[in-house]
Amino acid sequence: MLRAYRATHKLTQQDLAGLLGYDQSYVSLLERGKRSIRDVDELRRVAGVLGLSEDELGLLPAALSGHGEFVPRASGSMGTPQDAVEDQRRWRMVRRELNQRRSELNAAAAALYPELERVGTSPALTRPGWMAPAPIDLAAVDLSWINQVPPPTVVGAEREAAAVRPLSARGGRYDRYSQAIRAVDKPSLFENRPSFRLMATDWAAGGARMAFGYTTYFDMVDVCEGMSHELAGAWLAAGSDPAWLRAPRWDDLPFRSLVSDPFDLTRRPLLPSIDTLTIRRDHDDASFVLHHRSAANVALAGGIYHIMPAGVFQPSSVMPWDQSNDFDLWRNMMREYAEEFLGMPEADGSSGEPIDYGATEPFKSLNDARRAGKLQAFTFGIGLDPLSLAGEILTAVVIDADVYDRVFHTMVSQNTEGSVVSASATDVAAGIPFTEANVRRLLDSEPLAPAAAACLDLAWEHRKLILAG
Repeated sequence: MLRAYRATHKLTQQDLAGLLGYDQSYVSLLERGKRSIRDVDELRRVAGVLGLSEDELGLLPAALSGHGEFVPRASGSMGTPQDAVEDQRRWRMVRRELNQRRSELNAAAAALYPELERVGTSPALTRPGWMAPAPIDLAAVDLSWINQVPPPTVVGAEREAAAVRPLSARGGRYDRYSQAIRAVDKPSLFENRPSFRLMATDWAAGGARMAFGYTTYFDMVDVCEGMSHELAGAWLAAGSDPAWLRAPRWDDLPFRSLVSDPFDLTRRPLLPSIDTLTIRRDHDDASFVLHHRSAANVALAGGIYHIMPAGVFQPSSVMPWDQSNDFDLWRNMMREYAEEFLGMPEADGSSGEPIDYGATEPFKSLNDARRAGKLQAFTFGIGLDPLSLAGEILTAVVIDADVYDRVFHTMVSQNTEGSVVSASATDVAAGIPFTEANVRRLLDSEPLAPAAAACLDLAWEHRKLILAG
């Protein structure tokens, strides 16, 4: 494990010894198996210093403990339990690097598609018919439903995806990437839910159309996060070479090559998120908040800055009335406001009744403000995250200061997905001033999610329109 850690991070034995407070000769003895650390407290200290999970240092490996997640019967080549432990250790290391290096890996992934359009100056990918020429009111987006949709061609169980699915302790590889996450490296928030699969879209001046069918959250994870893992693993296999990031090779990415055209909606399940830049408007001033997503809490897009709120387009539960009641972009956005801004529990249909968006707070206040013209919701179009090829419905919501301060006066500084980022240490709701200097600094120097960069860039470009009130 120590050798693998050094190779991943390009450290010498002396570098590692300095990190751990050991002599270089002791590290050499450990790596050659001439010495071993048997003190449990010392192993835990080493895990903390190196940012590793304790089971990677032999403390109750999840794959063998019998107390972890259910391990499904795997298919493919067989291996011993110890082979599985080693393979899962390497797999977690790639996951860790993926979450720590998403910004650089996104730039590398974007370089694979030089012929495709970008959303503004961001790395997010788009194409004609997927973006409006100017922001349009959210109410001008027409949603339609398709009862029967063909299954996607690529699902993440293919031979080309085998390398991103680790070995199971029961033999063979996990069948899907989501199964591996759940069993080997489960974040605190990782639940499969029915979701809305984008099947067709057309954006033009003044309006847009989108058609949807059903998919599940894990269907998307199996393909999108699997491709992300593949690219991170290929970079590590190339010795973490910066030159590889500048010019990644398709030959190293068989699963991504199998997916092929990122905009082919029959090829893979595209479950879009709705990503919203929320702007507080106060006379001549405006501000916004960002969200630092915790890699320990979320399976996707961890360790980067995002706009708030952001969430996949899905019903609040599996109940038929929720799937009908929640097939609405604005309602999905309002549920995310309740969760991310106010720390309210995620709506899960446990009440047995559809959500009353007209009478329940904060939905009632947000709807009232929108009808009164004190809240405007805009959308720009759809982009793709280049690393995962996940779909992103790009939106902006502008709220008058009096409404914003009243609805979000109990805004949390931490939520289940991460922490709120504001220029004020004492008032998180105050946000970051919406100025050219701040926008450019964030776009040029900070690890922003591509969708966040796209929304921030487009909102600044069209600021006169969206802030006009």
